[in-house]
Amino acid sequence: MSEHKHEHTHEHDHSHNHENFEQSKKASIIKMLISALFFAAGYVADEFLSSPQFVILILFGIAYIAVGFEVVKDAIEDIFEGKVFNECLLMSVASLGAFAIGEYSEGVAVMLLYSVGEFIHGAAISKSKKAIRKIESESGKPHIHESSENESFISAFARIYTPIVCLIAILVILIPPLFLSESWREWIYRGLSVLVIGCPCAIVISVPLSFSCAIDACTRKGIFVYHTNALEKLYKSGDVSEGIFIEEKTEEKLGFVKKAAKKAVIISRENIAIALSVKLVVLILAVFLNKELPMWLAAFSDVGISFIAILNSLRSLRITRG
Repeated sequence: MSEHKHEHTHEHDHSHNHENFEQSKKASIIKMLISALFFAAGYVADEFLSSPQFVILILFGIAYIAVGFEVVKDAIEDIFEGKVFNECLLMSVASLGAFAIGEYSEGVAVMLLYSVGEFIHGAAISKSKKAIRKIESESGKPHIHESSENESFISAFARIYTPIVCLIAILVILIPPLFLSESWREWIYRGLSVLVIGCPCAIVISVPLSFSCAIDACTRKGIFVYHTNALEKLYKSGDVSEGIFIEEKTEEKLGFVKKAAKKAVIISRENIAIALSVKLVVLILAVFLNKELPMWLAAFSDVGISFIAILNSLRSLRITRG
């Protein structure tokens, strides 16, 4: 049994994650609405009313706390658990850093967009987990989680990628002011933007989603795929491998599951390429553009990549004959 393979009961991980999202969905929406409302109020007070600074700070502070408190809390807890480099830390440092240099609206916008992105991720994953629930309740067998090679690669990549992003951000902040006599404030801002761009959420979601959609499509045809690696093995070998059970095995169903495996693997690779390419372009713009790239735009790019990954993954649900 591989190190990525372990059993999950129906009541534990998969249904638990789905139920957690469903239970917190309304609270998340309310928090985002509160944040958006106070963000708008703070923006109007700052840009159009010339309100006192403490009023602006209070409005933006409430907007930030509404969506940012849990993220910062998670980042601190993860540090104490030895999980230093993750998206919670990146977003916390970037948004609080924006506050520290007086860019209150940018700090709130970054955290608000991050929260929207996380909500999108949660909704997508929650929906895809229904395929796993169907497998367990139609077959009566527990789902076995065995990651595909693409999933394992992304997990390992994220552990290396995030510290590298932090190092790049530090270099962006230090080198121009120290060696080129540039403005500290401008390059601190640009360095914080690098942290936002580097948030790996869209990359991490890009692979499992394509496999989950393919598994869902197979389940509807009476084809039960017990782990994502079964699809990748099928794609490579062309043989229906262990981890796939077909009710009333027919040539049509065999052809269907083979096409599902091919689509899942190809789409997951497309999602990885899209996510990395967009992030690289935005990173280059943030560092080398003549003027500062708005930090919120960097955050919006991650949300945009997530939308693209979700829409692209939905193609795994549409498998035609032939």
